[in-house]
Amino acid sequence: MKREEDTGISILVVGGGIAGLSFAIEAHHKGHNVRVIERRPRGETFGEMIVITTPALHTPKKWPGFMERARQEGVAPVLNMKKFDGTLIGTFPIGDPKDLSLAIYRSKLHNVLHEYVSQLGIPVEFSATAADFFEGEDHGGVIMSDGRRLTADVVVAADGVGTKSWASVVGSKEAPISSGFILYRVTFPAAPALENPVIAKELEGFRDRAFLHAGPGAHVVTCKSENEICWMLTRREDGGDDEEDWAKTTSIDKALKAVEGWEPFMTELIKATPNHTVLEWKLVWRNPQPRWASPGGRIVQIGDAAHPFLPTSASGGTMAMEDAYSLAACLQIAGKNDVSLATKVHNHLRFERVSCAQKLGFKNRELFHNTDWDAVAKNPEVMAKMVGNWLVHHDPAQYANENYAKCAEHLLRGAPFENTNSVPGYKYKPWTVRELLDASESGNPVHDEGDWS
Repeated sequence: MKREEDTGISILVVGGGIAGLSFAIEAHHKGHNVRVIERRPRGETFGEMIVITTPALHTPKKWPGFMERARQEGVAPVLNMKKFDGTLIGTFPIGDPKDLSLAIYRSKLHNVLHEYVSQLGIPVEFSATAADFFEGEDHGGVIMSDGRRLTADVVVAADGVGTKSWASVVGSKEAPISSGFILYRVTFPAAPALENPVIAKELEGFRDRAFLHAGPGAHVVTCKSENEICWMLTRREDGGDDEEDWAKTTSIDKALKAVEGWEPFMTELIKATPNHTVLEWKLVWRNPQPRWASPGGRIVQIGDAAHPFLPTSASGGTMAMEDAYSLAACLQIAGKNDVSLATKVHNHLRFERVSCAQKLGFKNRELFHNTDWDAVAKNPEVMAKMVGNWLVHHDPAQYANENYAKCAEHLLRGAPFENTNSVPGYKYKPWTVRELLDASESGNPVHDEGDWS
């Protein structure tokens, strides 16, 4: 990779996940001096299938060799949509069929990013936990769990919903709100499962294949790669609490109960889960938070630290990577003397777009769990569009370059400026999780103006 001119900006990235590593690569490319700290040990990765759509792939295509490596690890970005009884609705590409998305196990994408970071010589310190964040007039910093104080021109909090940066950014951390749903997820070797004739009938002979089964009160995403199978079942959980726990396990019994009466492939696949044990992840939300940058602009949140997503949005990873490219571009445009302004411009350019993408998670889940099957029979495309054209047809780095100056004038002097990277015809309105949940429970889901398709 040929680096652009050195900006002299020092950056400390807290969190070596998809957001943090994507930012580290592009920040290095833009001429910033970046280092990463990650609380997990080296090589500890996990996660099921995710999809990165086109807007988050424009920039990586400029990283020599990266996309070739990622595509090798990915699977075809296509979903076979099925009714719960096994009726095939159709086979649809995820995202833009003319500019293919990247469907890949989260752990494999993380490994590809980490390998690339290592090849670039970007320093990464593992088993290093940031216990607190702080900022001064000309720097941001973290206090490590071992007492060290690390500083840089800007600190990028990319350490997920558990980030300790909230106190520095908005003063307090908002409590999570139960979405009323729970997700069971697991990945396991494909070979033993394929010994089951029902599973083999659907999957054998395919290097990779993905399904989404939609049913009453639940949906299941299944993916087979060359050597592995994963399934992720989302169902309603009456009386769910607000506990956040990403490592809790449970038996497959509740998952099996959720798919009673579904096609045999689905029940047999769940029964094939090793040890009959899955991860149980309570899906909690937080209200969209407009402020991602600290008052002094020396600490900025990206990815899940700024805006957690429901899995049904099909956009969490995409938005995290978009954040990375936008922030790296804004810092380059601003230069070392205007770092504080750069983080706030980035925040303003991104918030409304991301908030609308978050809302898609709710809209999609309503579609999958309360499907009008008569409407689908007449027009199968109803089930096809998990992400709209407004989301897919976008380049976040280009958008930052084209709009930085106008947005800066807006923030500094009140000059007129409106974002154009969100839903056409939709004037952004703040929303809350409770508002959407109440609407769903009353049987009157929220309908927004504009073209979300």
